[in-house]
Amino acid sequence: MAKASQVVLLENEFYLIKAPNGKVLEIKNFNTENGAAIRLWDYAGHPWQQWQFVDAGEGRWRIRNRFTGKVMDLAMSGVCNGTWVHQWTQTAGAGQRWQIVEAGGGKVKLRNVLADKVIDLVGMRVENGTQAQIWQDVFGENQLWSIQPVPDKLLQKDMPKPEPKKTAPKSTRTQTGTGRAKKTGGKGGRRAAK
Repeated sequence: MAKASQVVLLENEFYLIKAPNGKVLEIKNFNTENGAAIRLWDYAGHPWQQWQFVDAGEGRWRIRNRFTGKVMDLAMSGVCNGTWVHQWTQTAGAGQRWQIVEAGGGKVKLRNVLADKVIDLVGMRVENGTQAQIWQDVFGENQLWSIQPVPDKLLQKDMPKPEPKKTAPKSTRTQTGTGRAKKTGGKGGRRAAK
């Protein structure tokens, strides 16, 4: 067990990172690739919305996603206001290390060690899909977070891997310049190929 300010974090436990409006940080579209965006969304019990705080020493943490196993990182190792927060395979870089700063009222700020800036929401927006970024500390509500344990009932059940969305099958007909459809499959297509 480790303590960050007034927040107690347990090893091998998973947490929600909640905005004041109750929405949480998640991996966009449950993408497992390096560089996938981290955004705000309604909590629905999904593992791509759950995070583990891994002790990186000296009061710093790597924030690992339960679903992807990747950690919060700064796009292109950027340190400027507006640099997007995304996920990446763990490295030794300071861009993947975060400090939890007590902000009062049960809220915290997540300060990046490399940039010395905090997680913020683009355009101070709070609706689903808002991208996480870093910004200088301006004491805004869009920079405040609560870290809450994931309820046990959601950790006990096996979460199936999401299925990609199915698309409609492609037509076997193509359009010609005469306004008539030319058949490219079936018997007609085989006859034309002879």
